[in-house]
Amino acid sequence: MEADDFFGGYPQAKNLFTEVMREISLLGPIQLKTSKSQISLIGQSAFAYFWIPGRYLKGRSVAPLVLSIPLSYHDKTVLWKEVTKIQEHWFMHHLEIWEKTSFTNSVMSVLATAYIGGKPIEK
Repeated sequence: MEADDFFGGYPQAKNLFTEVMREISLLGPIQLKTSKSQISLIGQSAFAYFWIPGRYLKGRSVAPLVLSIPLSYHDKTVLWKEVTKIQEHWFMHHLEIWEKTSFTNSVMSVLATAYIGGKPIEK
């Protein structure tokens, strides 16, 4: 499946994805893997996922797009919609993207961490 097919019927989500991917692509080489339910971003491994809540949550006001990022720690630098423990020492962070301004420098910093393996950067 291609990204255009994934976003069929969801033009706002497609526009937000395109805008946000301009910034994310600055991290380095990224491969996109598109399935029926999500677009996976793959660097050395999968480090983030985009999905469209409107496909699953009918009749509610939902964000046009959600970015989900797995990390080995519970990040508190971003106002996440939800953080879920997915296995021992791994947490999935979900960010609602209502507009491009939802994608902040803090989110980009977290994505940079996820891109290199999801572990906090030692200072």
